[in-house]
This record gives sequence, structure tokens and C-alpha cells, in this order.
Amino acid sequence: MHAGGTSTGTKPFPASGLLHPAVLVAVVLLVLNDHVFKARWPSWWTGKLSDVAGLAMFPVLLQALWEQAFQRRAREFRPSFRVLVGAVVLTGLCFGATKLSSDAGDAWRWALGALQWPFYALRAGLAGARIPSVRPTVHTVDITDLLTLPSLIIPLWLGWRRAREQGARIPAHEESSLPP
Repeated sequence: MHAGGTSTGTKPFPASGLLHPAVLVAVVLLVLNDHVFKARWPSWWTGKLSDVAGLAMFPVLLQALWEQAFQRRAREFRPSFRVLVGAVVLTGLCFGATKLSSDAGDAWRWALGALQWPFYALRAGLAGARIPSVRPTVHTVDITDLLTLPSLIIPLWLGWRRAREQGARIPAHEESSLPP
């Protein structure tokens, strides 16, 4: 199976990188870990597992959002490795900030709480309960979480493969293909 493609070898389309099995496994692992494993087996490891899974999938999600927003007008779609590199850098910087700064951590808690609120409101509305207010999520400022930053290699590798397989422009690849 190709990164961002299907087992039939179809061409990628905007946001198809999210369909790679590694990304799907990371999303499932993140959800299970945050909603099951941490409650059942709270430990240092479950905290790091969420970080690894999130770092593995979040840059691909950012790239997918970019592709959906800006690539539809292109006549022929090609995944952008540069966009993915930017998403990886942004993810790493923001992740690092939330692990080193309580202010950045608080901003993350409230932002994630706001993103989750529509789901809580929908659940309450369907149950006939009072609509809850936006609540911040739980977040721990922990410098040891920075040990998980190397997991950003996963989306880089996936994106590099996806771009290379489709003949997309990869800066280092372009330079090496120039005649001497």
C-alpha cells in the first residue's frame, strides 16, 4: 500500500495522507490511550504514548487541511512535501512550547476544550440535558515529554514517500537530479 494512496495504486487526492495505515493507527491509539488506557493504567508510559501518537498524526492532519483549502483549484494534484515539513516544524514548536510553558499549556487546554465542546453539546442536546459550557482539558507541563519529539520522523517519512511516489517536488531530490 502506498503512503496516501490505496492498495489499488490510485493517485493521491487532497487529504489522502490521512488514510495511510500508520496515521489511522496513530489516531486510534491516541483515542484509546486518552479515553481508556490512561484511566485503566495511568503511568508515565501512557502519557508518552499519547504524545507519540499525536506527533505522528498531527502534521499529516495539518497538511490535509492545507491541501483541502488550497489544492482544489489545481488542475493536477500533487502532495507538497514542503507543506508537510512546515506542519512538522509548527507541530514540534507548539508541542515544545506547551511542554515548557504553563501559559502555552493553558492556551492549549482552552483551545482543545473549545474544539471538543461541540461534541459535548451535541451529546447533551441529544440526551435532553443542559448544554455544558466550554471547559479546558487536562494538560500537564512536563519537560520529559520532549523525549517524544523524534516521533515527528514518522510523518516526515510518510510524506516523503507520498510525495516521491507521485513525482512531487522534494527540494533535496530536485537538487540532486540537476546535471553537474
